[in-house]
Amino acid sequence: MDDKTHVAVLQLEATPALPVIGVASAEARVLGHDIQALRGLPLARLCPSRQPDGRDSAEALAGFVERLPPGGAMSLPWQFETRDGQARTHELHLMRPGSEAHAAVTACLVDLSRVQFTEALNQTRHQLLEMVAAGEPLQAVLNRLTALIEAPFDGLYCSVLLLDLDRRHISGGAGPRLPAAYLQALMGAEIGPNVGSCGTAMHDDRLVIVDDIATHPLWADFRGLALPHGLRACWSAPIHGPGHQVVGSFAMYYREVRRPSTEELAALDTATHLAGIAIDQERRAEERRRASQWLEEQVARRTSELLAAQDELVNTRKVAALGQLLAGIAHEMNTPLGNALLGISALRAGSAEFAGRMDGGAPLKRQELADWVARTGSGTALVEQNVSRALSLVNRFRQLTEGSGRAERSSFELRDAVLQAWARVKTRLEVEHVELACDVPAGLALEGYAEVLQQVLEQLLENACVHGFRTAAGRITVTARRDGAQRLTLELRDDGAGMPAGDVARAFEPFFSTTFGQGGSGLGLFVAHSLVHGLLGGSLTLESTPGQGTVLRLLLPLLGNSALAEALPATVA
Repeated sequence: MDDKTHVAVLQLEATPALPVIGVASAEARVLGHDIQALRGLPLARLCPSRQPDGRDSAEALAGFVERLPPGGAMSLPWQFETRDGQARTHELHLMRPGSEAHAAVTACLVDLSRVQFTEALNQTRHQLLEMVAAGEPLQAVLNRLTALIEAPFDGLYCSVLLLDLDRRHISGGAGPRLPAAYLQALMGAEIGPNVGSCGTAMHDDRLVIVDDIATHPLWADFRGLALPHGLRACWSAPIHGPGHQVVGSFAMYYREVRRPSTEELAALDTATHLAGIAIDQERRAEERRRASQWLEEQVARRTSELLAAQDELVNTRKVAALGQLLAGIAHEMNTPLGNALLGISALRAGSAEFAGRMDGGAPLKRQELADWVARTGSGTALVEQNVSRALSLVNRFRQLTEGSGRAERSSFELRDAVLQAWARVKTRLEVEHVELACDVPAGLALEGYAEVLQQVLEQLLENACVHGFRTAAGRITVTARRDGAQRLTLELRDDGAGMPAGDVARAFEPFFSTTFGQGGSGLGLFVAHSLVHGLLGGSLTLESTPGQGTVLRLLLPLLGNSALAEALPATVA
């Protein structure tokens, strides 16, 4: 049995009135009566006139004892009443001695309300701890706590006041049943040794019991706040956080003058303990939120700095790449333009010499005229050849800068685009020794930039002919397949000479060529790679091994080409 359960043993005279002739109790009072005052008092006087089931208490008790045989005992739930009229449920045990000579009956009163109260406090603990564990807002937890503590006591009003972080002022709290105006008036008040029950409890860190607000000195400056709302008694206890630091107070109010009972003090102790846990968890959560916010701000700031640094690095690399490109342009343009200038200078010098001979009246021989014609012919050919090379370089650069602006989206057949590109390359290079095998199915319409794709295909086919089959015969095979649901892989595979690993690594660099002086500019694959990655929104890769040919793969998006996607074979994993 719980050690807080109140048990009283009464010796009763075995008469119908059952007067008390002896008392044994662990406490000085039984049901609010002094032990000495109980002697001679009929047992029925400690009960309400009638039990909850309607039985007359005196008649029922007399009947129980009358039917109780010597040595017999019985137990039953019974309702008693305290001196101030409060009903209390007990477990009543009646025992009669085994001998008729003993004209006494023993009654054992076990106060079940104590057990019920203890169970209620345990339930309160469980409910509050579950709310705290679930992360419920502090205000909701404190409101629920006050309601649970108020429930067992008639006329009780509870409040929780929180101490500000400066540990001097009241900054918030809860008390749903108390007048809102009263609680509001307490907000911001400074605690002290004579500031009502709560302010004093927090300041002095002790339990403060005030049985009459109207007369107690602690309320001298604050009774004007409480009395208009009918509040007459208040006892308050400090709430402790980590390290036994005071973080608030829990108070109990009544509208009549009174002192707390044992049960109320036990409830007050439980309430302050639970409130301390809830407040501590909330403040820890707030610290975590602040730490998380600080961390997020630091991450955002650092990310911003890194992005700025990254942008600066990208810009630096762009400037470096532009410088490299411009240096390459200057170098490539300088050679043909220098040669053209040399040819023009030679023609000008020869022309001046020829004109001087004519002005001097000297006869010109037929052989001199023939030599002059030959010199002017070779000179103009040199100028024409180098100007043409310069114009070719300019045209390559224009493909990069004007391609996206002049290109138009259209619907075209993929097989036709491949065959047209090959026809232009074959005519331009006169490569009768190279055969094209186009395995792209006929009738497959593609939506996109046809001219740009053809330009890329021309460059790739030309590159294969010039570098893979310089003199030897061979074949270029073009295939198309799906790579997933939304991508097309167009593959150009030749069985030519292949490329060493060092050349493969630099193949897409601007001005890298293995045929300088033989018509190569080193811009073909660079332009093709830029157009594929830029306007066409795809990728271009190259694989090659010396003596085993070269494979170029264009990976292009198929958005808006569902029919094509369904018609093409899928990539074999």
